[in-house]
Amino acid sequence: MIVVVILSVLVFWFGLSLVLGTENPVLAVASGSMEPVLYKGDLIIIEGVKNAANIYTASKDANPAGDIIVFYRSYTGDLIVHRAVEKNLNEDDTFSFKTWGDNNLSADPTPVQEKDVVGRYLNIKIPWLGNIALFFSSFKVKVAFVALWIIIIVIIELAPFVRKKVKRGSYE
Repeated sequence: MIVVVILSVLVFWFGLSLVLGTENPVLAVASGSMEPVLYKGDLIIIEGVKNAANIYTASKDANPAGDIIVFYRSYTGDLIVHRAVEKNLNEDDTFSFKTWGDNNLSADPTPVQEKDVVGRYLNIKIPWLGNIALFFSSFKVKVAFVALWIIIIVIIELAPFVRKKVKRGSYE
């Protein structure tokens, strides 16, 4: 049963990754920098962007507003969700983007390079569900969760043997 659940999750994740063209098709929003469009704890769906020229850039107040992109912050490796407000063609024929969190007072200080873009938000979100992923982002919580599941599995697997011994009266 447990194997079926794990396999189902893996098939779903890799299938979604394949269909949407990104290694991170689902992401939990980790801060309030994109409020009121996205809130901390929202679970969002992301599509890969094969051609960075197709990322639409504009301010949050434009009609339509610029694309919300997901990218790796080059100096920390963190995944960030911000709006692309400006696009520049670099000398090497790649693009860089000026990004801005809708709830921030100013634009991000460092341009986002095309190679760091993970994908574009598809305007599909599930409020609050991302809080589960954020809860499990701490290493200590992950270790405790895995340890808890190991204990539960051991108990489930050993319970029939203990019951048999108790029924036979040979439990010592």
